Amino acid sequence: MKKLRLLCPEQCDKVFGQQYADIDGDFLGFVDTYYYLSKIIPKHWTIMDFGCAYAPQAYYFRKHKHYIGICPSVSKRFSFENTTHCTDTIKGWLGGAGDMNTDEVFAICNYVPSPETELVRQRFKNCYVYYPHGDFKALSKSI
Repeated sequence: MKKLRLLCPEQCDKVFGQQYADIDGDFLGFVDTYYYLSKIIPKHWTIMDFGCAYAPQAYYFRKHKHYIGICPSVSKRFSFENTTHCTDTIKGWLGGAGDMNTDEVFAICNYVPSPETELVRQRFKNCYVYYPHGDFKALSKSI
């Protein structure tokens, strides 16, 4: 993913240049997983990335039908022709999504430290949800 600076330098400048950005050319987040997911998820599917942060991983999904990044706190994110960004929480977004057809949707929650990720597991039959700690009850008590 270090090639991202060469592939889309204007987006890197926009995202890396914002105040308090905690990613840069050496650390883009936990993007390796997204690369492998992009290889196995059919290209005609929509990707819903809950907790997408700055969304450099959208690059891997730029040839999929649609990439939707959902994150409540980041303003400037990587974006490609098929990208839509929403500023919302997982619970907030799912609450407003109604009865969407999820047959050709793949939901991702990668390294999202929130008990709300369980809502993604319940809503989407095609999903990848991972956080290394895993015990959100203990985590929420410690915050």
